[in-house]
Amino acid sequence: MSIKPFGIFPAACIMVLSVGLVNHVLVVPLILSAARRDAWMAVFVALIFILPWTAIPLYRALSKLQGMRLDHWMKDRLPLPVVWIFIGYMMLFAFTTATETLIITVSWAETTYLSSTPPIAVLMVFIGLCVFAASLGLRTIAFVSCLLLPVVVLVGDFVMSANMPHKDYRYLLPMLENGMSPVLQASLFSLTAFGELFLLLLMQHHFRSSFKRWHLIVLVAFLALLAVGPVTGAISEFGPFEAEKMRYPAFSQWRLVTIGRYFEHVDFFAIYQWLSGSMIRISLCIYLIAEFSPIGRMKRKSIGLVLIGTMVGGVSLYWVHNMVDYARVLRFSYTYGGIVSCTMVLVVYGLTFVKARRSGNGRTGAGSAE
Repeated sequence: MSIKPFGIFPAACIMVLSVGLVNHVLVVPLILSAARRDAWMAVFVALIFILPWTAIPLYRALSKLQGMRLDHWMKDRLPLPVVWIFIGYMMLFAFTTATETLIITVSWAETTYLSSTPPIAVLMVFIGLCVFAASLGLRTIAFVSCLLLPVVVLVGDFVMSANMPHKDYRYLLPMLENGMSPVLQASLFSLTAFGELFLLLLMQHHFRSSFKRWHLIVLVAFLALLAVGPVTGAISEFGPFEAEKMRYPAFSQWRLVTIGRYFEHVDFFAIYQWLSGSMIRISLCIYLIAEFSPIGRMKRKSIGLVLIGTMVGGVSLYWVHNMVDYARVLRFSYTYGGIVSCTMVLVVYGLTFVKARRSGNGRTGAGSAE
């Protein structure tokens, strides 16, 4: 079947839910543990690099691809084995992203609201849902994102406003009491979260039109707000030392919310937020792995999607039962992942100055599956 393209807004919704989950939830404990009181500054330090990276290399790469699939475009400029290695590394990154999201989501569910449910049951149901979403195609994932995102933003504004009486922003001062070193370390974690925007290169042949520069800048600015909000909220509500010890500081902020005298437990909104982002993020990664790997050439692509989902679920189940060890793996991957993903975009940016050995044929992704 030919690709059914979709617009820039649904694509942005995918990115806000996927990358926003990292900025708003997953990376927050790492940033707080590294910089404590100055954790909020790490986001702005990361922006010093991310904004020009987005406005120049990422934007140029997206515009020069002109709707061609990334691997097809690279084959016109590089030897085939080099292209395979590069795309293979991107697929490994996507696989790691999917497993990381599933591991933390299942672990969070087990320790908060499904403590009596076996982790394997939660994992199987959720990965099954993500595989089903991926089987419906990227266009469906995009439109589902458009439906989920408004409610996610609405309840996020609600928890921010409802907790204002509990916030003391004096906890954010003094700044840099331990120097710049902790902030720079934390900014690497934030850089990794922003760096996942490179997935746009793998998606762009599905877009009806190309991202403009200001689209990308607004997207990055919004993602930065999603990162600063829970970090400053955790510090101002719990203090820097207590916030540093929390496993899920963004979720803990929901525990403080009350509506009047009789409604206290409204943290089910947080469940909606988290699962919305997780489902879109995992589904996106599974779809991209299937599309760019040899599985994408199978006649029955549903078998390939189930195979990928099984691999993601199997790896995740192992680490769910070894979370202490996985915490070290996660810290390592977030320390260097941003450097790697940003470098991959710079490589594609460099290739935009290399003349193609043969002329492209426009949207060559049109023959690939959805």
